[in-house]
Parts: sequence; C-alpha cells; structure tokens
Amino acid sequence: MDKLGEINQPTVKIAVLKGSTSQRFVEKNAPNVKLITTPDYETAVKMVIDNRVDMLIADYPTCVINAFRYPDAGLTVAEEPLTIEPIGIALPPDAFQLHNPIENYLNALQITGTLDALEKKWFNDGSWLVSLP
Repeated sequence: MDKLGEINQPTVKIAVLKGSTSQRFVEKNAPNVKLITTPDYETAVKMVIDNRVDMLIADYPTCVINAFRYPDAGLTVAEEPLTIEPIGIALPPDAFQLHNPIENYLNALQITGTLDALEKKWFNDGSWLVSLP
C-alpha cells in the first residue's frame, strides 16, 4: 500500500490550512480521512503537538520550520513529499526588462550551487531561527 493509501482511513485526522492547495490535495487524494481546516499554520501545528490531529499536511518549508521551532515536541517531516508544486515568480506584465535578468540570475544561482547551499541553510539547520523576533 502506498503512503497515501495508508493514511486514507476514517480514523486519521489531518489538519490543513483552509483554502490551501494542501486542502484540495487531501480532499482529492485521501477522501476518507477526517479533514480539519485551520485559519493559520500556528493553529494546525498546535493541534499536532496537542495530539488533536494525527498530522499536518502543508508545504515542505512550513513543516521544516515548525519542526525546528518546536524541537522538543517530537515533530518530524516526511522524507518524501506527497506532491511537488512548482514555484513561480510573478512580474508585472509590462516589466519586460526584468524577465531576462531574473531568468539569468536564477540560472546562475543554480549553476554555481548557490540554490543548493541556500536550501541546506534554511531547511537542514534551524539555527537561524534564533535571529527571528
């Protein structure tokens, strides 16, 4: 049984951000679960920590950041994502002069390994959280 099939049970409670792509994903792919929508991630994370839901399904950065924020809560992040969402950059339609430089910078960041380094910095080590207000 695949991972989603294992959790698609009426006894499983999943928190998601109301109106999010995560909500639509769970509704479509795990219709048997007890879906609980929340107005914000803080509420959803607290529900997981308080054992009121079995899990939170959210974007990977949200999950990682909250696992770092609450190291004593025993939160873990799935090693394999359930889905991949493309990320885009929105530009004004008349900003033609920005399109090419942004594309070039992103390509340069990828080629030089900077994007990989940034991913490691933000998602593999939570020490940067101490600098947050």
